[in-house]
Amino acid sequence: MSTDIVTAERVASTLGSHGIEATTDASGRGVHATVGDVEVMLVILDSVLIARTASVTEVSSGTPDPKLYLAANQVNAAYPHARCIVVNREENITLRTEAELPIAAGLDGAQLDSALTRAINAVTHAQDMLKAVSEQFGA
Repeated sequence: MSTDIVTAERVASTLGSHGIEATTDASGRGVHATVGDVEVMLVILDSVLIARTASVTEVSSGTPDPKLYLAANQVNAAYPHARCIVVNREENITLRTEAELPIAAGLDGAQLDSALTRAINAVTHAQDMLKAVSEQFGA
């Protein structure tokens, strides 16, 4: 079995084989896609591919209310396949989910397909969980 270097073009092509329209960015390391109604960004670093979603809330970044942070902690404690991050660097809080895929040794086509499927499912499911738990907390 031979493995190939993971490139943005291979990632976009693999997503395309599932009917997901994906575009590469000018850096040659990023891929942007919409899965359902969720924007997914995939970034290729030297040894990992990171799948990420982000959802901007209506909550001000300056709020002292910890509910979104508690919701992220709850999901992180219960769901090991992706991490939830609360980003407070913009005007409003952004809820981000991320999953990492090791790619340093390369991946053949079937491995890349399986890894991308798992990562995208993980980040979109974590985003859904984060929104649901946030609502339960009244955030």
